[in-house]
Amino acid sequence: MSQSLGRGLSILIELADRPHSLDELAGKLGVHKTTVLRLLRTLEAERFVRRDEHHRYHLGARLAALADTLGHRDVRDVAAPHLARLNEAAGGGARLVTGPPALLDDLDRAGAPGRFAAAPVRDAAGRVVAAVTVPDPGGDLSGLRATADAISADAARPADCARPAGAARPGAPDRPA
Repeated sequence: MSQSLGRGLSILIELADRPHSLDELAGKLGVHKTTVLRLLRTLEAERFVRRDEHHRYHLGARLAALADTLGHRDVRDVAAPHLARLNEAAGGGARLVTGPPALLDDLDRAGAPGRFAAAPVRDAAGRVVAAVTVPDPGGDLSGLRATADAISADAARPADCARPAGAARPGAPDRPA
């Protein structure tokens, strides 16, 4: 990376925390004020920063416009190369999922045959999500149900969920341990 670009990016990073004066930015970057002023003028001309009436610099509107474009990107496009590398490194399928813990939507998968529209929490991805999102893992699970065919898009229902190991399916006869 060029030195000027690196310094310009450092300015933006500093301004993300709070507004700064020219002197403060020069001190933070460890360079002369004229160098920082030259960079700030370029960033200001392109609306990446703005200067207020107290001569403090703030992030500019151009950054907000750039950030807005990220919301329009498909997360699958961003994740695809990472999924492929993870699949290769792990030697198995890698999935990108979203949704509430009880019913996850597969956005993309690498190295796994087929494509499911929904996955119940009882599969590996669901267990990971449930482990970090269920507020009380030992809590009441009576409202949950699990079905054998829940991984097909047509059969999945929001109540499909994992049950603790050894627990009987709601409505099923108890099995001896």
